[in-house]
Amino acid sequence: MKRPATFSGDLRGGLVGAAVVLPQASAFGMTVFAPYLGTAPGALAGLIGAIGLLAIAGFIGGTAGLISGPTGATMALLAGTAAVLATAGLDPEAIASALFIVTAFAGLSQLLIALAGGARLMKFIPYPVIAGLTTGTGLLLIKSQYPFLLGIDHQAPLSRWHWLPVATAAGTFLIARFFPRRLPRFPGPIAGLIGGTALFQLLMHTAGPEIAPPHWVIGAMPAFSEFRPAFQTLAQSAALPWPLILQAAFTLAVLASLNTLLTSAVADTATGLRHDPRRTLLGQSLGQIAVGLVGGMAGAASVGGTATASQAGARRWAAPITALILLALLLFLGPVGRWLPTSMLSGIIIASALNLLELDILAWARRSRTRLDAGVALLVIGVTLGYDLMVAVLVGLAIAILQFVRAQSRISIIHTRQTGLQRHSVRQRPAEQSDLLDLHGDRIVMYQLRGILFFAKTEQLFEEMLPDLNRPSWVILHLRQVLQIDLSSVRLFQQIAARLEKHGGELLFCEVREDLGLGRDVELTLRKISLRPGRLNVKTFGPADQALEYAENALLSALGVAHAGPERRFELAEMDLCREMEPAELNALAAALRSRELASGERLFSAGDPGAELYLVLQGQVDILLPSAQNHFKRLGIYGPGTVFGAVAFLDPGPRTADAVAVRGSELLVLNRADFNQLQLHCPDAAIALLLALGRQQSSALRWSAKEIQRLIQW
Repeated sequence: MKRPATFSGDLRGGLVGAAVVLPQASAFGMTVFAPYLGTAPGALAGLIGAIGLLAIAGFIGGTAGLISGPTGATMALLAGTAAVLATAGLDPEAIASALFIVTAFAGLSQLLIALAGGARLMKFIPYPVIAGLTTGTGLLLIKSQYPFLLGIDHQAPLSRWHWLPVATAAGTFLIARFFPRRLPRFPGPIAGLIGGTALFQLLMHTAGPEIAPPHWVIGAMPAFSEFRPAFQTLAQSAALPWPLILQAAFTLAVLASLNTLLTSAVADTATGLRHDPRRTLLGQSLGQIAVGLVGGMAGAASVGGTATASQAGARRWAAPITALILLALLLFLGPVGRWLPTSMLSGIIIASALNLLELDILAWARRSRTRLDAGVALLVIGVTLGYDLMVAVLVGLAIAILQFVRAQSRISIIHTRQTGLQRHSVRQRPAEQSDLLDLHGDRIVMYQLRGILFFAKTEQLFEEMLPDLNRPSWVILHLRQVLQIDLSSVRLFQQIAARLEKHGGELLFCEVREDLGLGRDVELTLRKISLRPGRLNVKTFGPADQALEYAENALLSALGVAHAGPERRFELAEMDLCREMEPAELNALAAALRSRELASGERLFSAGDPGAELYLVLQGQVDILLPSAQNHFKRLGIYGPGTVFGAVAFLDPGPRTADAVAVRGSELLVLNRADFNQLQLHCPDAAIALLLALGRQQSSALRWSAKEIQRLIQW
């Protein structure tokens, strides 16, 4: 249920958010920067990063209740980058400055991602990749805490560990992990902060304060004047390894953006609202740039802080309020850091890191259908732990692309394959031509394609079409359901056309959408992208029926049968309707028929008009059209010389269901019911012969209608 936004809710959410972010930001900043700046300045860098992100990203908005700050993922990436920089021989101060520059450039990369619409693209990364990155980050977090957990300095050997920091970290972990089960509204990090600090002071009092080295506690926070902003170091940055810095910045931008958008979805669940991904990412990018320039630690949206703050009522202004609370604590309660043990923060980090582990990966590995997803997640985890988090992010993105290509390539691009035996054009033909088409119609093949036709599917499509390409056939590619075509597919069309031409066939296109980039004349487009001279044996049609009619006419011509064009005039005795009539019956029928001539474009009747006439076409062409919208229609039938239409209304008088329009000047013979009744009286044999012939035609039409219904069901 959606909760109303109130200032008191934002205040409560800000207090809870500050309580969660304070220990995490201090701990993460200390982990990354303590080896190069010192323990207290490192913790300060984490807090500056949190305050900057909360203030700027929170003011811009985009997601209600979103709490930002240094996160485990950004901590692990920056720590890995620092280790690589140290290996390259940079001194500690230069490493810290380089990390600030990485943060600023990461913010700039996030800004470019947001402006380019990448906020929506982040949602398309598969969950197994996200699970692997999240789990690998959690394991890196745990691994990074061993110096603070054991109470040793950064360069000290493991043999110098001490039981007191270990006991403090263990106690803090148990409190942070299990205390919220008793009091769900009390955040675990706050409970760990209070309980771990109290436990450390108690153990110190018992063991004696003289055993505590300075690095066991955070220490008092230094003043802002002691911290040098990163923009002051740009003049001396020429010696920095810029390829590594830019790579780290881009990886950090992708990781922080992904983390933020995933957390925004968590916030939506808690608040009942919908976030604006572009605006959210814009705010995060500007905050990241500012944080890097002033010398803070990079961050992103905090899952724990966002979830707890949203449940406490955080909405629009909770993030800026959290920033003000943290700033006040930093300005007026800095000396408290002398009491806060570093091992306590390690316990909090380990407790938080366990929440990042995606244990469902083990369940995926046990099922055959999800075993590949488990393998992907484990691969990303392995790269994260064994090599580098930056490379793991790039591997994850590559896997996302490969998974998409694999999933798309497994979907058949061929929706249906129909031959001329299964689907005819709407042109009505004399029996002789219809019989030939029924006998040789398998040489006309229509492929209805669907989806995205790209390089990964071209070979599959070619192999499936190959039997029809190695014979003299007319192949029709129906592209209405094709969403996108790449250059590899266009090249495939050229190969198909050349192969068909070699075997005496022809390639036809129909229903080609304008946004596919093939143009209205596919043959012209294919020639424009090829340097080969000469035309291709390719033709383009609008509706599929036009392509079928062309293929049928071409097949009849190849079989030596001339197509009966509208100019030819049929005699009554030549028509299929009258072929089985005796001469006397034919003469009686001819006497009952009335002549009717139509000019080109003249309408014979319209849908809804009363009708009871039978029409025989001697010459010309009449189209039966079904109106579908204003100035749009569906062509139901094409009647040329030697054909008959209007049988339904003749046998069962009633309103017409479609329009009849003469496409060419036409000569018709008309039989109405009154004249037919007279025919029954004077020559009943002729009337019976006529009804039997109409019955045969209607039976054939019903069978064709059944095939059409079956074809439409497949769409």
